[in-house]
Amino acid sequence: MNRILTSLASAGLALSVMAAPAFAETLKAEGGSAAGLSALVPQLLSKYAADSHEVRVNVDQTLTRATLKVATGAIDIASTPAGAFAKMEVGKGPYKKLGEEAIEASANVRSLFSFLGGHVHVIVAADSEIQTWEDLRGKRIFIGPPAGSFGGQTQALIKAITGMKNGEDYEGIKLAWGAANQAWEDGKFDVFMRPGTMGSAAVDQFGSAKPFRLLGIPETVLGTPAWDTYLETPGYAADTMPAGTYQNQSNNDQDLFVSAYVMFVSVNKDMDEQTAYDLTKAMFENLDDAHSVNAGLTPLTLDNAFVSLAAPLHPGALRYFDEVGATVPEHLRGGSS
Repeated sequence: MNRILTSLASAGLALSVMAAPAFAETLKAEGGSAAGLSALVPQLLSKYAADSHEVRVNVDQTLTRATLKVATGAIDIASTPAGAFAKMEVGKGPYKKLGEEAIEASANVRSLFSFLGGHVHVIVAADSEIQTWEDLRGKRIFIGPPAGSFGGQTQALIKAITGMKNGEDYEGIKLAWGAANQAWEDGKFDVFMRPGTMGSAAVDQFGSAKPFRLLGIPETVLGTPAWDTYLETPGYAADTMPAGTYQNQSNNDQDLFVSAYVMFVSVNKDMDEQTAYDLTKAMFENLDDAHSVNAGLTPLTLDNAFVSLAAPLHPGALRYFDEVGATVPEHLRGGSS
C-alpha cells in the first residue's frame, strides 16, 4: 500500500483554479474525457453542491488511476468504471501489477450512485468493405488506450459476437485518445471502437469530412451463452441507439442495438458522512436540470441509481436514499466499515 501512496503523491494533480467562497475543505474530483459523462457528472456535482462544498474537477484523466487516488485519499471523488472496480477488487486487469495492493485499496472505495457512462461506438468508414462483424477478421482495430478498462470491454465485445481474439484474428491497436482521433482521420486503422455519450458531437465530427457507419450488435447474437456471459460482466450493458442519432452516420435510418458501460461516483470510505449526503442529495434534487444538460443522463433516476454497483454505498449516500424511500440492494448497505 505504501508504494501506491508514494507513487500517487509524486504524480500531483493538475487542478483548475476557480473562484469560490471559502469552505473548510476543497474537494478534489477527477473525470474522464471532457466530452463524456464521466467528466460531466462530477462537474454537475460541483455545480449543484456549490452552496455547501467547493469541488474542483480535473478531467481527461485515466479513470482506473483516479479510482486508486480515491482509494488512497489522494483525491476525494472520481468517476469509476464499474468493470474496472471489479478488476481492482481481485487485483487483475489494469491492476494486475499491483495485485494485493490493489485488492487492499479497493476496500477503501465507497459509492454515491451509478450512471450509464456511455456507449461503445464501433465506427467504420461509410465506404468500407466492412459490412458485418465477421468482416473484422484480419483488420486493424483501435480497441482503446494502453491504460484503462475500455480495451478489455472492446476485446470482450468482439469475442462475444465473433469468437475472435486480439493478436490471433485481428490486430488490436492501442493509443492515447488524442493520438487515436488523429490516427483515425489519417486512415491508420480500419475500425475505431470509441466510447462516447449517445449523440456525442465528438463522434459526429468524425464524419464531417468523410461519413461513417456504425456496426450494431446482430440480433442472432442475443440470447447466446457468449452474449449472456458478456452482459454478466460488471459494468457491461447494452442499449438501443435510435435512428437519426448522428447526422454524419450513413446508416442513421435504423435503430442499432449497441454495447454500453456503467460507471459510478466513487469516494473514500473516510469522507465525512454529511459531505457524502450533501453530494448525493444535490445530484438527485437537480435531476431535471441534469437531464436537460445531456440526454445521456436521462437514465439516471432513483430507480436506476444502483445498476451494476458493487462498491458499498457511503453511509452518507445511504442516509439520503433511505430518507427518500429508494429501494437499496442489501449488498450495498455495508459501507460503514
